[in-house]
Amino acid sequence: MGKATFILGLGVGYVLGSRAGRERYDQLKERATGVWNSSRVQSKVDAAGQTAKSAVGSATQKVGERMPGGGSHASEPASRQSASAN
Repeated sequence: MGKATFILGLGVGYVLGSRAGRERYDQLKERATGVWNSSRVQSKVDAAGQTAKSAVGSATQKVGERMPGGGSHASEPASRQSASAN
């Protein structure tokens, strides 16, 4: 009887713990979604995206300037560059 009671108690504890855990997870997920979708957060996300695009553009330009040929073909795909070189 001791082993059966232990296993039954373990099963009940697991089920109750799982339900409580899922409810808490759903609460946290809902809160996180609300924060992510807020206008303040989205404005910061947009600003970060613009900053990243600007940084990529600057880096691309600098790399192009240091390439042989002065970066005159830096914005062309590699297939066009090799075709124009021939």
